[in-house]
Amino acid sequence: MGYLRLRHRGVKGVSVRRLSSAPALLALAGGFLAAGLLLAFWYAPVDASAMGFSQKIFYYHAPIAETALVAFGVAFVAAVAYLRAPAARWDRLGVVSVRLGLLFSLLVMLTGMIWGKAAWGVWWAWEPRLTTFLVVCLLYAGYFVLRSLVDEEQRRATFAAVFAIVAFVDVPITFFATRFLPEGLHPAVITTGGTGMEGSMFLSFMVSMAGMTLLLAGLIRHETRLEELRERVADLKARLER
Repeated sequence: MGYLRLRHRGVKGVSVRRLSSAPALLALAGGFLAAGLLLAFWYAPVDASAMGFSQKIFYYHAPIAETALVAFGVAFVAAVAYLRAPAARWDRLGVVSVRLGLLFSLLVMLTGMIWGKAAWGVWWAWEPRLTTFLVVCLLYAGYFVLRSLVDEEQRRATFAAVFAIVAFVDVPITFFATRFLPEGLHPAVITTGGTGMEGSMFLSFMVSMAGMTLLLAGLIRHETRLEELRERVADLKARLER
């Protein structure tokens, strides 16, 4: 009986590890994103406002934006964890999360510009909510500039952690911009009054949101593993050169 229980635990542990592995998360993300795309174009109705069909980009633009903020939130948690108990794994998680947050933020800017061109006839308008993402991009780009200026590993990680915590101040501002600033392209998806969307539109949005979140989780798992391997290779090279 003890052997069977141990075997059962082992199988259960392996299945959990497989489901949370980078390939599994990325495969799930691909499925959700594909489903979200189909729902957005063939299930959700065309927006009745002046935006018309161009509003379809919302189903990817908004989830990308939310995921970028989640990535910066992960970097914030990693930074706090590093300052509490310095460890290389927290620094790796912070670096990867900021990098992915920046990537998603750039995608937000790109999709926002495309949407702005379709809705307003211009590639860029100083719309408050899009502008706040530009500020986020500039702030977190400074994170990597700072890391490049410090050679000693522990000092670099410490300075970067402090910077990530300070930069995170702009993230809630960006998030709440869709709720308190005048509406432009970006309606508030979920407010205290409800979702503000039809059921089919909300379902399409949530499926895409789930896909983007899974994509971020899979990329974080994959990239942190790559960072760890790079560090091991660099350490091995340093030992061989001695």
